[in-house]
Amino acid sequence: GAPVPAMASTHRPPLHICAALTAVCVAIALHRPAVAAARPPSRSFADFESFWPLYVQQHSLTTTKLLHGVGTTLVVLSIAVRLGAASSLRVGLGLVSGICLSLLGADATASCSSGLPEAAVMVSLIVGAVRLYSGLPPSQTAAHLACGYVLPWVAHFFVERNRPATFSHPTFSLIGDFALLGSLLTGRLPLNATSPAG
Repeated sequence: GAPVPAMASTHRPPLHICAALTAVCVAIALHRPAVAAARPPSRSFADFESFWPLYVQQHSLTTTKLLHGVGTTLVVLSIAVRLGAASSLRVGLGLVSGICLSLLGADATASCSSGLPEAAVMVSLIVGAVRLYSGLPPSQTAAHLACGYVLPWVAHFFVERNRPATFSHPTFSLIGDFALLGSLLTGRLPLNATSPAG
């Protein structure tokens, strides 16, 4: 493959600062105030806990779950292999920070009829946080994100035959992809489950 461009280490914050910033972003996400915005019916979920049952329902087939898990895993592995452990850790911290801040973007765009404004905010925050922490060029971060959606969308359009929730709730859907992978790996969600209770 093509060589990975060197990431400018002189412009990156020290790893412990990245970790501290990520902890702040997680705390903000966990303690964000409830937003009483008028939400259109297609974007009715205000928190991940209420969204999760819909996510599992939209991923009811075994093949859908497997394609999502494989897609998420391939992206994580490709980053780890291409960048090495230290840079991958920085990318991971940037991803977590970006997703946590994206929850605020989801709240700010809750009244929009489409998930597109939220998706634009989410991608911008993730790309920005990854760039800040790791120096990874925005085009590479965006490419990794895009690759992560290929197999899941194949599953939605050709296996499950439904509309991905990404179009209405992009941030919750991305969190759901990682939650699904974790639930499958730990056995908390069987492959044949059609609801969170199994």
